[in-house]
Amino acid sequence: MRIERLLVGALLVAVTGPAEAQTGTASARKLYYPACPSFQTDMVFDCYRTYDEVTRFVQDAVRQYPGRARLSSLGKSYQGRDLWLVTVTDYSSGNPDEKPAVWVDGGIDADEVIATEAALGLIHRLLTSRDTAIASLLKRRTFYIAPMVIPDISELHHTTPLRPRDTTARPWDDDNDGLLDEDGPDDLDGDGQALQMRRQDPAGEWVLDERDNRLMRRRRPGDTGPFYRLYSEGIDDDGDGRYNEDPIGGVDPNRNYPGNWSIRQNGSGPFAGSEAELRAMLDFIAAHPNIAASQHFHSSGGVILRPPSVPDFELPEEDTRLFMDVALRGLEVTGYNLATSVYDWNWPRGSRNTKRGQIWRDRQGNIQGWPEDNIGGGAAYPAYGGSIDAMYELFGVLAFANEIYQMGEDLDGDGRVSALEQLRYNDSLMNGAVFKNWTPFEHPQLGRVEIGGWKKFGHNNPVGERMNQEVRRNVDFVLMQASLLPELAIAELRAEPLGGGIYRIEATVRNLGYQPTELAIRVSQRRAVPVRAELSVPGSAAILSPKARQDLGIIAGYSEEKAEWILRASPGATVTVRAWHPKAGRASREVRLP
Repeated sequence: MRIERLLVGALLVAVTGPAEAQTGTASARKLYYPACPSFQTDMVFDCYRTYDEVTRFVQDAVRQYPGRARLSSLGKSYQGRDLWLVTVTDYSSGNPDEKPAVWVDGGIDADEVIATEAALGLIHRLLTSRDTAIASLLKRRTFYIAPMVIPDISELHHTTPLRPRDTTARPWDDDNDGLLDEDGPDDLDGDGQALQMRRQDPAGEWVLDERDNRLMRRRRPGDTGPFYRLYSEGIDDDGDGRYNEDPIGGVDPNRNYPGNWSIRQNGSGPFAGSEAELRAMLDFIAAHPNIAASQHFHSSGGVILRPPSVPDFELPEEDTRLFMDVALRGLEVTGYNLATSVYDWNWPRGSRNTKRGQIWRDRQGNIQGWPEDNIGGGAAYPAYGGSIDAMYELFGVLAFANEIYQMGEDLDGDGRVSALEQLRYNDSLMNGAVFKNWTPFEHPQLGRVEIGGWKKFGHNNPVGERMNQEVRRNVDFVLMQASLLPELAIAELRAEPLGGGIYRIEATVRNLGYQPTELAIRVSQRRAVPVRAELSVPGSAAILSPKARQDLGIIAGYSEEKAEWILRASPGATVTVRAWHPKAGRASREVRLP
């Protein structure tokens, strides 16, 4: 298929001038893809949706499948948009908030728009699939799916030439000059995208990369030039001699989570949980302790990320092993090449991603770094205030972040995809459509510059057929993880007569899932909730044991615990045993006394 079809209009820019308003209102004109279809039973994901299109999609989805989906709003964004949440389960099989649940979100980073499409793809698969395994899963699981959690800034990606930062829309004084959001990028040459500028300057810190002069590298001792300065495309709006240093927003919601938040982290905001969108999500998650697992969609890299994200957060070994076991299955399901902690990812810069604590696929396609041989590791890629550490540490959730889509291929087998390898991929397989070659431009303040760089679609977000493939593989990963959640069942229930109307009741409470009912970190925090079992008897019977309700502690994956009671009752009476745990659901079983 030709690249023109692969791009599906991603570069079809309906722009009459370089300056669209930068407010990101819901009614703003869509610049890139043509109108995307709403929810349909038979559809592929090959189009990026604005907020209005996402809204129509989720509204149509729940209207067509009322027995499997409900729509609610977590709250409002900074600019007043609803933060949509779709709760998917088989509503005929019980209360959704009492089933083991998976939380999935997309769109927390504004320019990673494939994340929203993957979340919508999960909704679509759960509602339309005729697979009996998915039908069974929906009877026993709940999926809370928030497809676009920071809609204000995502709108800028769809409706303006900007490739916005990963922030909320709340104004922020980046340059500490007393003004807010006064100097952001601009589309100077009217091509519909604000890219990069380079300008020759004897004091510049950059030189042309000798391997390909479209790339820039840092200046080294002995370099003879020419030397360059790099800028984002735009002008000095506030006349302070700097360019585009104070764009819209400034607080990164994925550095604003409580738990391991740090004011030293760039973009962390004034305090943990300061952003309205993030607080709305956290309030919901805190009120739903049935959430046992989560996946947070991002792009790019084709990588499965897990905690820790910072050097001073050490996981219990049992949890590290659990994360790595599930990540290994994730590589098998997605076909990605790397699963790693955030802190270990590509550190030091340019290193091979084959360290302890990582799992990778070698050049022959074989997965290496098996969990039983590979506990530990540590490096220096800190990300304080991130989602997966917070979900894990604060709520005891087995949390992953999926960096969807890898643009390019690791041609030299060094464990990473370099910018040079991405350029080769762009040239050979994408007909050069993803990188704009440097083009001379007369800048009103800087004079002669060149404008170019990676475009908005195809580099960080897949296009065409790759979109649907990326959605499918990440949906598969979510469904796989959902199948591993803790799930209680009363495997055996026996009533033994002891004589004189006295009976011993023995119940075997089993965890059918691979994930334990509580993670080890909850035990170390003394916050682990035990599995509880309770015996219910008819009014004429009497429980002789000290308590009708018993705590069975934590039940490991694929394991079981026993409960026992003594009671006095009439022969033929029916007694019931119930077991429950917030993250493992509820189970009950009856036995008739012999």
